[in-house]
Amino acid sequence: MDTIDKQFLMISAETLRDHYFPKIKEAVELLSDEEVWHRESHAANSVGNLLMHLAGNVRQHIISGVGGKPDVRERPKEFAAHGGISRDALLDELERTVFEAYRVLSDLDPSLLSEERVIQGNKVMLLKDIYHVVEHFAYHAGQIIHIVKVMKQHSFPWYSHLEVSMRI
Repeated sequence: MDTIDKQFLMISAETLRDHYFPKIKEAVELLSDEEVWHRESHAANSVGNLLMHLAGNVRQHIISGVGGKPDVRERPKEFAAHGGISRDALLDELERTVFEAYRVLSDLDPSLLSEERVIQGNKVMLLKDIYHVVEHFAYHAGQIIHIVKVMKQHSFPWYSHLEVSMRI
């Protein structure tokens, strides 16, 4: 039986790969390349910006900060982009990043969770940073899904099994 710290790592890895990423992918595949870059206002981010941001965040925190690969993130570019990358290329990059993060988390020695590292210029405990990455991913997944729901007037059936029909 796995220890609670190993369970934490696997739940974190699986939540990114098997829960949130598939929902993001299903939603984004409803958009055209042009729609991916649509912004409601100058203060809003497009779905494309959010996809780039999620890939950058996971890469910086998990692949680099936890996994030890070089940190090559250029965060301002994630929000400055206004197009030029297709929907499929954005999804492919996020998928590669999430799957690599899954491998990093799956292979991590659980005894390292209390270790502190400098990530994004801050000294952080790995356990807290991994928790933050999953929370951050969920937050932006919700934004992406909301944008697609509004833009396409689409409902997703992910939780339809929980709906109770009213019988009179």
